[in-house]
Amino acid sequence: MNNTITALAQRLIFPATMLSGLLTTYSLMQFEVAPEIAALIAVAFFGFILIPFWERLLPYRDDWSKSDADVKTDVLHLVVNAVVPKLWTPVQVALLVGVTHWASEKFGAGLWPHQWPLIVQLALMLLIAEFGRYWIHRAAHTLPLLWRFHAVHHSPNRLYFLNAGRFHPLEKLLFQLPEVAPFIILGVNVETIALYFTFNTIHGLFQHSNARLKLGFLNYLFSMTELHRWHHSQVIKESDTNFGNNLIIWDLIFGTFHWPKGSEVDTIGLLNDSYPKDYKGQLAAPFAQTDMSKPADYASASETAG
Repeated sequence: MNNTITALAQRLIFPATMLSGLLTTYSLMQFEVAPEIAALIAVAFFGFILIPFWERLLPYRDDWSKSDADVKTDVLHLVVNAVVPKLWTPVQVALLVGVTHWASEKFGAGLWPHQWPLIVQLALMLLIAEFGRYWIHRAAHTLPLLWRFHAVHHSPNRLYFLNAGRFHPLEKLLFQLPEVAPFIILGVNVETIALYFTFNTIHGLFQHSNARLKLGFLNYLFSMTELHRWHHSQVIKESDTNFGNNLIIWDLIFGTFHWPKGSEVDTIGLLNDSYPKDYKGQLAAPFAQTDMSKPADYASASETAG
């Protein structure tokens, strides 16, 4: 691949893949495919098949392409975290029914702008969900109790697409709140939710990928891989930045945006070499009797502690 084609691919792969995924979900829904099935089909191809291909074609680091005995662990995290929220959602719905009824009586039934184009509804849903996710994520780096669970996500020594699913299931439930609660209350339609699921999943897989992408000005809109690698840095003043899940807007507004252009992130992960790599060990890690207060068994070197 020559330099011109490589440079073009680095800029276009993400927007082209994301747009294709969203259009696939939308088109399948137009053919009366159930929204959740349409989203799953789009995510399966454009997320779990295509993104690993881009990682192989344009790797960011060759050493990150090699297994670190982490694939089994990440697959288990992904599977469990796909099931656990479905068990939690009915509880959330039951708790929010009263709030939804009160909001409908006070403000009327038309709380969500169903008449807007779906793409605009998706943008609104992203903005609202991102605000809650931003503050919960930021708290997970600030409050020792939450960090004990969030350290699981920061434990990989390399970044590749499956890291997107590495969360302790209890933390996953907490992170899901801003993605569920507001939209039950507002009465978001299932088509917008399907587009959100498509965007959120493809973006998350790209965000943690080992693909060398150059998004330019899009880094001021999306919390993509060039930014998110800094969030996984071992240097705390770098990892306590770029908290955005899909969008980077709230980091820009609240002063946690970090993009040192021309620089490359160094080592990522935890400095605690004994942190468990297996799934059961990571489930138990937050409850261990060791000192897991921030910086969670990082080295005490001043340049690391920031």
